[in-house]
Amino acid sequence: MNIFYRLALYLVLISVIHTANAGEGMEARVGTGISLAEVTRVVLENNPVIRQALKKWNAARARVTQEGAWDDLRVSGTSRAARFVDVAPNAFTDQMVSVEQAIPITGKNLARARIARAEAAATFEIARRAQLDVLAKARASYFRLANAQAQLELNRRNLVSLRQIAEVSRSRYEVGHGTAGEALASEVEASRLLESEQDILRNISVEQSQLNVLMNRDAFAPLGPAQEQAVKAFELSLDQIRARMELRRSKSRKQI
Repeated sequence: MNIFYRLALYLVLISVIHTANAGEGMEARVGTGISLAEVTRVVLENNPVIRQALKKWNAARARVTQEGAWDDLRVSGTSRAARFVDVAPNAFTDQMVSVEQAIPITGKNLARARIARAEAAATFEIARRAQLDVLAKARASYFRLANAQAQLELNRRNLVSLRQIAEVSRSRYEVGHGTAGEALASEVEASRLLESEQDILRNISVEQSQLNVLMNRDAFAPLGPAQEQAVKAFELSLDQIRARMELRRSKSRKQI
């Protein structure tokens, strides 16, 4: 019994150390910020909606082969059992083994395979739509997070400037070179910026929770700041867009 308790305590200590090391690695990665490519990769790998849709698509693909296959081979055998059996040397025994294979001459298996292939194509489109919807939500939340963080930084800079202006106005009022209204206006504007900062912080928290949920993580897990992304403008003609769409469609059909 003592050995059992020691083994249990040892396993608990190992799990605690492993969790602490994982937490330290996560904190180190979080401190460097999170990029859009990292968010996209984690969402594609861990999002439960995408994983469930891909599992349904893989099951539909496997069903195509099953529906196109021939029926299973049937093997049967019979034997006569008796207490006393007297078989002549040149006679046959009452035992029989038969093998039967149904050949689909009408091609019903091929028809079933075509139906299963069409259903697999529909399932693929559903999985692709779910994937695009989740990615659109993740990227929109990422850019909202980056925007809120930029607003927070700008708001804090404005707050520092307003406090400096208020300090100067107060000093000018004390020596009789300014009015009380100037100092009061700066203080009122600074208080408004403080109120707006709370709203921005709340928006940041909401977007971080949204990204954690989409990445299949704890909603309250720490998430680093969003890194700045350079937006590239694509100048494509209508023919180039059509060619890319056809290429993507052909690749999707090959996957099915």
